[in-house]
Amino acid sequence: MAAQSGCYESVTDFYANTDVFLTGGTGFLGKVLLEKLLRSCPDIGRIFVLMRNKRGKSIETRVAELVSCPLFDRLREENKGALNKVIPIFGDITQLRLGMYEEDIQRLSNVSVAFHLAASVRFDDPLRDAIKTNICSTQELFEMLKTTTTKLRAVVHVSTAYSNPENRHVEEKLYPPKYDWKKLVQAVDRYEPETLDALMQKLSHNSPNTYTYTKGLAEQVCNDYSNELPLAIVRPSVVLFTIQEPMSGWVDNFNGPTGMLVSAGLGITRTAYLRPRNRINIIPVDVVVKTIILAAWKRGTIERTYGPSHLPIYNSAVTYEQSLEYQEMLDRGKEYLYAVPFSRMLWVPRGYPTDWKALYYFKLIFTMLLPSFLLDLLIRMFGHKPFLMKLQSRIYGSEMSLRYFVRHEWEFETKRTDNLAELLDEKDRSTFGWYMPRSLTGKYLENAYLTIRRYLMKDPDETIPYAKRKLARMVLADRIIQIIACCLTLVAVCRTMFAGSL
Repeated sequence: MAAQSGCYESVTDFYANTDVFLTGGTGFLGKVLLEKLLRSCPDIGRIFVLMRNKRGKSIETRVAELVSCPLFDRLREENKGALNKVIPIFGDITQLRLGMYEEDIQRLSNVSVAFHLAASVRFDDPLRDAIKTNICSTQELFEMLKTTTTKLRAVVHVSTAYSNPENRHVEEKLYPPKYDWKKLVQAVDRYEPETLDALMQKLSHNSPNTYTYTKGLAEQVCNDYSNELPLAIVRPSVVLFTIQEPMSGWVDNFNGPTGMLVSAGLGITRTAYLRPRNRINIIPVDVVVKTIILAAWKRGTIERTYGPSHLPIYNSAVTYEQSLEYQEMLDRGKEYLYAVPFSRMLWVPRGYPTDWKALYYFKLIFTMLLPSFLLDLLIRMFGHKPFLMKLQSRIYGSEMSLRYFVRHEWEFETKRTDNLAELLDEKDRSTFGWYMPRSLTGKYLENAYLTIRRYLMKDPDETIPYAKRKLARMVLADRIIQIIACCLTLVAVCRTMFAGSL
């Protein structure tokens, strides 16, 4: 173990007085990484966060809003001054040299650690956009670091565990490229977006979407630059709520399973086309963040003398046994949704997934689309803007983009990732190590639902009694409707039988 050697450099010492450059700092994963670095590495230098003006807000306003969210409450209590170390840098990852001004690039000359988290996580992006965001940005960052920084000790590129989804057993290694990424980058400026999209199936070797395809090729960019930069790759699986730090259950977006669970809790989603016994590989976001921090530490200390082309890859995922069955996750979800329902639910949270396609579309039409259409008509009659059909369209689009992943299963090798914590001394292990329970049901999901309700749905705890009364009324109304429907069906059957006997 490194902790036993005489030249052990602690994680906090590694980051002490160290300038850090971070792309994707305004995203879900980036926020948690930023908070953990500031809180657990109090002597860290400046953290330069690449961001752009958005919706009329300057980067200064955006960074102020970023650090004011509840995620940073614990840091404000323990070391409020650390927030002053966050320095926004104007840029755009889709542009040459990341769209940065030359004077800002020069400010990065003392950066020792860089984290590249920025990416498009949309599965249905046009190929041109996905190339620019996921591949070109990686190349531009590496070129800038190569020519600007003089003290660089580690660069961590965050990929995805599904960068090569055709492999159901994913090892911690680089897989062969599906295409030459340099030719693809050249094609971006040569061909129209429609032409690239038309060539997608042939170019991608039938990858399920542009996201996994371009993220896989971005790993090849890392490989090509590994002889010039001290690189490492971290591949997270499905990143969800925090399990421990800085609060349990924190999440700030409706992506993936979170959005599906919220829409189910509102009574909007009533079914899903998936195999209920399939498993989803969920990894808490704070565990991923610790993996990223330690990957940089190991690359800059233990592996600092490794030769060129050294490219360690870490699969940040759980074992197959720790992964969750969809049916189990949904069952537990219903329990929590009934215990702490949303005050703005539209109907009783109920519904079941199915692996039978015909039944899925039957349920989709009669339990989701038709009620939404009728309610939109009612909403329009009262002079308000209808929204349910538009929402159902977005939910269906999300379900379609996730369908490939919910209908397949993967196993991930995590030996190198698990070994990271074993390299730490006792003090570092207590701060940067992690423990994963046998199952992520129970308290993990329960805490997540409470936090989703408070911070994502903006539904304060004071509304829980009202929400429970509302749910009770809806359950009663739902049962009455079911009884009436059964009686009408019985009457129709009896009339048909009686008419047939005449």
